[in-house]
Amino acid sequence: MKKTFISTGALALLLAPAIMFAQSYDSSGGWQNLLYIEDTSKLLELTSLLATLTVAFATIVMVWVGGRKMHGGVFGSILNLFSIGMTLIFIGFVTGIPVFQNFDHLYVKMVHDSLYIIGYVTMGLAASKLLKVIKGE
Repeated sequence: MKKTFISTGALALLLAPAIMFAQSYDSSGGWQNLLYIEDTSKLLELTSLLATLTVAFATIVMVWVGGRKMHGGVFGSILNLFSIGMTLIFIGFVTGIPVFQNFDHLYVKMVHDSLYIIGYVTMGLAASKLLKVIKGE
């Protein structure tokens, strides 16, 4: 019973985008979306952005707390590197929100890309360190 519920949920999750963005061929010779959502107030966009920021922030806090609870050690330092990288990527993502669009686009883009690069390199170092621990080196 449990496997059936999980597989049905996974199937629904996979089919949701196909259903939402389905198109039909109309008599005028063009394609039209079956589901058209008009959001002139940008409420859905703002809700999506806030949900993304909330989930990302909560995940970063969980990794930071997990790294601190280990009181150092190999796995604590690995989690700390992951949390630093995640924080940098989060800050880079935050620079893309509409509040920062009033600033010079070149500098915002440069800060965004730099934070992403440094964040991914930091998380890559953490993954490399974790691999060394797993291999026993």
